[in-house]
Amino acid sequence: MASDLKACTTASYRRKNTVIITFVTLLSCFALVMIIYNLIKGNYLFSVAWLIAAILAGTYVLIRINTVYATYIMTDRKSLYMKNWSNDFLPYDYDNKVKILSEFIPAKTKLVEIPLDEISAVLIGTKNFIKRNIEPDMEFTGNVKALETSKDYYRKRTISSMDIFYAETYDRECYYMPIVEFDTKNLTKIIQVIQRFNPDLVFKSSNKTYRKLMIKK
Repeated sequence: MASDLKACTTASYRRKNTVIITFVTLLSCFALVMIIYNLIKGNYLFSVAWLIAAILAGTYVLIRINTVYATYIMTDRKSLYMKNWSNDFLPYDYDNKVKILSEFIPAKTKLVEIPLDEISAVLIGTKNFIKRNIEPDMEFTGNVKALETSKDYYRKRTISSMDIFYAETYDRECYYMPIVEFDTKNLTKIIQVIQRFNPDLVFKSSNKTYRKLMIKK
């Protein structure tokens, strides 16, 4: 609808990644050609090498698409819609039982709907900022712990540095998702819409950009 407000990754971030994805996709196609060529020539070892390259390139493309284009926050001025990865934090299936495959499988996505008049608080910041500003028994604290205690350094570093959008309802339900490279102005407009429904909305952020934009509303 024309009245919808949507916040997602910025246009410049999408353009940059479109170029990267296109380039890697072409490399993947080239790898497929080389697989066939080497099979015809009988160079089976090279065929295997090119097959591995094609799989890695294809996996990178799928996860990159999932990272850049799959998630968003939107409102139709009645409800808040949050489309996020099903594991809440990362674009790949890090919970996969087969650990060796966990970083090669794109995470599934989920869409939640929250009526605007049920939202009591919105927080934007790092996981530690959010944990300091919510009750310790909230679902968020327990779910983020698995990544905080992970032996994977990349996962721990990623979850520590990313900005997260957190919404809590009067019934103490909570919903959250990463907003890395999100359009700050559009997300601020969405928060302002929530405030019109709930003048007593608690809004806190560790990000100066959001605080400044909210002051200028």
